[in-house]
Amino acid sequence: MGFCDRRCALDMAEVTPSTRKSRGYVRSLLKVLGFLRAYPGLVSLALGLLLINIAIELILPQVLGEAMNGLQRHVQGGEVFSPTLFVTIYLSLVAIRSGVGFILGPIRNRIVHTTLGDIRSAVYGALQRMAFAYHDRTNSGELISRATTDVWRLQDFFFACLLLTADIVVTLLATSWLVFVISRPLGWVALATMVPTVGLIAYYASKLQPRWRQVHDLHSAMTTVVQENIAGVRVVKAFAKEEAEITKFRDRKQTYLDKLLDTVNFWATRVPFAQFIFGLSMPLVLWVGGRQVIQGEIPIGDLAKVVFYLMSIGHRVGLVGQFTNIVQNASASAERICEILDEPQGIRGGGTPLPPGGAGEVRFEGVGFAYAEGKPALADVTLVAQAGRTVAVVRPTGSGKSTLVHLIPRFYDPTSGRLRIDGVDVRDLDLGELRRSVSMIFQETFLFSASVADNIAYGKPGASPEEIERCARLAQAHEFIQGLESGYDTIIGERGVSLSGGQRQRIAIARAFLMNPRVLILDDATASVDSQTERLIQQAMRELSRGRTTFVIAQRFSTVQHADQILVLREGRIVESGTHAELTRRAGFYSEIVEKQMRPRGAPAAAGCPEVEAL
Repeated sequence: MGFCDRRCALDMAEVTPSTRKSRGYVRSLLKVLGFLRAYPGLVSLALGLLLINIAIELILPQVLGEAMNGLQRHVQGGEVFSPTLFVTIYLSLVAIRSGVGFILGPIRNRIVHTTLGDIRSAVYGALQRMAFAYHDRTNSGELISRATTDVWRLQDFFFACLLLTADIVVTLLATSWLVFVISRPLGWVALATMVPTVGLIAYYASKLQPRWRQVHDLHSAMTTVVQENIAGVRVVKAFAKEEAEITKFRDRKQTYLDKLLDTVNFWATRVPFAQFIFGLSMPLVLWVGGRQVIQGEIPIGDLAKVVFYLMSIGHRVGLVGQFTNIVQNASASAERICEILDEPQGIRGGGTPLPPGGAGEVRFEGVGFAYAEGKPALADVTLVAQAGRTVAVVRPTGSGKSTLVHLIPRFYDPTSGRLRIDGVDVRDLDLGELRRSVSMIFQETFLFSASVADNIAYGKPGASPEEIERCARLAQAHEFIQGLESGYDTIIGERGVSLSGGQRQRIAIARAFLMNPRVLILDDATASVDSQTERLIQQAMRELSRGRTTFVIAQRFSTVQHADQILVLREGRIVESGTHAELTRRAGFYSEIVEKQMRPRGAPAAAGCPEVEAL
């Protein structure tokens, strides 16, 4: 089995309902319905207008039936009959119903779409507050599907809840009661066909929700393929894997389509059974009601009323099926949305502000950390990064180098020990203030589809143009920015693809300058640039590091050799600590790393020299 096949198999396993605990679709539906509480006035107005229309619909058969009774009495006994009165009443009611519908439509649309917007905002806000651990284990395509497609699928549900629920319940109860008032035998005929039909629909509905959940999960898996392909389009083309990616998407699409058709066809099988059962109502009513008319028990106009009401019942029974399908479909989406809304935030800030005037001293006190279901990435790490000093961290691959610095802004929390900044445990600090005081520059710089100025001012939106330009000059970025088409107003492409790697890094450094952090973290910031660009970036980083506590992670030892302190991590533990000169004299692990990097390309390694990641 190839890599793609294994990945596909894994993704398919992830969407199997048995792999996750159901949160209860009823609770999920009630939770999303709770968003309507923000608009009590509009909801009450919409329901009031709907009840007016339902009342009019119940009155119209009475008008027609009484007109037929009057016509019968006129024919049989010569009683005076004026059709003008009934026509006027009927047209007036129809006109009122149309006017109410004209008002109701925009109100209903406003409630539904505003509520959907609130749900999207809640999902987006929840995703923003999630800890890194959540995003580590969740596909971005899956999250995009839940935040967009699943919310969109709730549209029909809200329409149904605002209109169909009241319409179906009130109309069925009122109509059944009116039929019983007209004729008790005809009322029992209506119930005898309506109840089994609704029961049949309920049986099919009980089997439907798990099927829709699988359909939505498979749709997310298909969305993930699209998202990954777009994000990794350069890799796909570099390896000439276009056809393989197309095949993978077709396989996902076909699996999704097969399950969708299976679900839709299953639900459709209820129709002929329901039509047959309720279809018996009309001939039975005509048979029983016709005998009552012949025997003089009820006038023919009352039989007409029952026929009209029976047609209304049939329409509502059909709506029961439509409503049930909408609810079951929406319940699967509501479950997936609530899984995000109910996910614990994980990392919450304290209420303690950073000590004023602190210079950014960082202390690790017996810190340990392990990713979920993994071996420890850090074990009993104790170190002091003195304020204003530069600490470099090197390690073999997999020894927790990046994990160490990710604990400082609380991307993750230690599983043991404590981490302090300026004497305060980071878990007690206000999370927003903590992260604003710690700037990170990653190897892969992310820039937004916005202007250069907006990207530099991302952490400080109110920055003046003079501040932005000053930071760009300090970051060695001003000259190339001036050469862009619109200077600082140039809109850069998604993720900054219109700029070179070195240019993106210098914009990131300018962004960090503007934040004026206490602690600076440079995580492989020069790993993917040429030596000339590296010199520019290093010059900018030296300027940025001045007077700040700085943690440096780099691929080249030339970057870390000037650090005030170099830490060597191995299997999650600090095995060496000192300056570059001290560590090279010890002929320990660090000196082996330096020797390996300085060895001419192709030269054999010294006996026993371990495989390590380049500095």
